[in-house]
Amino acid sequence: MRIRYRQVDEEITPLGTLSLHRYEAESGERGYEVRIDDQFLMATHGSLGESAMARLACERLERPRRDLSVLVGGLGAGHTLQAALALEAVASVEVVEIDHKVVEWNRRYFAEQGGRALADHRVRVTVADLADVLATRSQAYDLMLLDVDNGPGWLAAPNNAGLYQVAGLEQALGALRVGGALAVWSPAPNPTFREALHQVFAAVEEVSTREILDEGAGPTDVVYLAVRQAVL
Repeated sequence: MRIRYRQVDEEITPLGTLSLHRYEAESGERGYEVRIDDQFLMATHGSLGESAMARLACERLERPRRDLSVLVGGLGAGHTLQAALALEAVASVEVVEIDHKVVEWNRRYFAEQGGRALADHRVRVTVADLADVLATRSQAYDLMLLDVDNGPGWLAAPNNAGLYQVAGLEQALGALRVGGALAVWSPAPNPTFREALHQVFAAVEEVSTREILDEGAGPTDVVYLAVRQAVL
């Protein structure tokens, strides 16, 4: 199936050239795709794994499910944010996105497909590096939903690697409340990342989109889940 692309906007960033492309398929499907240095980064389609993170993490909470404070690390096309806001118990969501252009594109181009999630009164946007933010947030969140770059092991920006290593995961642990849950999106199973998670969190799971769909074939996106358990 042929797909036509048209570049809409771009910006030179410290991580590379960030560009926005509108696409239209022969089937009539339309949407947007974001690239960095012409490498795929995110799109308004294909959101199953990203959208599932909020529900999967909430199901694993070991603390009361009320007035939840949520961190969304990496705004992307807004799929994760939209899913977090759909949880009944969520009181506030902080979105941390490193590039202001991604925020601007969400508001200007993705709003209709994303349910205008950024306009929700519970949402606060912080334009900053996620690692810098985590270092200043001690036990601030009940849920942390991370989808930065292309996930662990498939980075478009190598500087993001630290988020998925033991030191970065220790920062994430420190920003979670006891009983809080972490979800991390990955485009495929990553044993190295899973081992890093095990070094920091006692309870770790790997859930594939095949399990979410309850099918034996299909996408292989993975959501890694971990819980900050009480120290006995």
